[in-house]
Amino acid sequence: MSTIPVIFNEKKVPHTIVGGTVRKTDEDSSPFSVILLNRGGRYYRSAVFANLEAAGCTSVISVELSNEPYDIENLSVRFPSVKFLVPLEKVTVGEMINTAMAEASSPLVLVVWNDVKVTPSSVPQRLVSRVRDEGTLCVAPVLSSERLETLPVQMVPALSKSSFQVEPMPCYRDGSPTVYPFDFMGIYNREKFVRLGGFDHRIRNPYWQNLDFGFRAHLWGERVILMTSFRLAYESEVPREDVTVDASYMAFFLKNLLAVYRKDEAVLPIARFFPYAAKSGTNPFEAWSRFSAARKWVRVNRYRFNRDAVSLVREWEPCVQ
Repeated sequence: MSTIPVIFNEKKVPHTIVGGTVRKTDEDSSPFSVILLNRGGRYYRSAVFANLEAAGCTSVISVELSNEPYDIENLSVRFPSVKFLVPLEKVTVGEMINTAMAEASSPLVLVVWNDVKVTPSSVPQRLVSRVRDEGTLCVAPVLSSERLETLPVQMVPALSKSSFQVEPMPCYRDGSPTVYPFDFMGIYNREKFVRLGGFDHRIRNPYWQNLDFGFRAHLWGERVILMTSFRLAYESEVPREDVTVDASYMAFFLKNLLAVYRKDEAVLPIARFFPYAAKSGTNPFEAWSRFSAARKWVRVNRYRFNRDAVSLVREWEPCVQ
């Protein structure tokens, strides 16, 4: 396993950029950039960009799938303000966002999928102003299915001696905390995203990659919250999260659940190796190598922690319905 990344975008994804050289309005008129993630479904591509333009999004980075033969050249002529980012290798969702975030210039960045409709009412100006003024790391939307059923997108962590789990809950109170933004979508503070290190490229399972980002944010004193005035709806089937306990889970487990916060710093005690080794599914030598790498990572970042997993779960603010 490669070394745990310490700085933002440590792994550079090879990619090409097409378009994005012309803006239809002054850059200052758009308070945020948009990172548009593509699942590869057969959506009317021109309609997606037209909707974003109608919503006032004049700075768009569309992250393509490297194995999808989209007619990017024609689209770039029709939508000259859209920058098409094409990875040259297979990448995770987090790597897509990291790479696009490095290209973005606005202080706020909206991350959204191409099967989610963005309208002028989806991201009201008052919301954007509030997000900018409060400086929250990530503001996640309240989401609806294509049948307009409200989804349980407040993710609440629970920890016991034997297991860790996240419970999805409906939430009606503005500003309620969520341990991660469902489906990676939200308005991100770019500066804080970069300082946090972005998404861990080594974690391949999207669920654990997203949870690693959100959990680390909370452990390091940042906030991921829901705002009820920020509403988006899927235009297709809601994606299922793969919560399989796999190698990605073990990477999350090492970085987020084993460290202990003492006084003003975090440590990963050697005694924690034994419960990790029992769960790791690898031989003792490989388990020790990964555990040692995690200890070094925790030590490098020890003063960035302001709590550990146990205190985070214990102090978690419940959603008031």
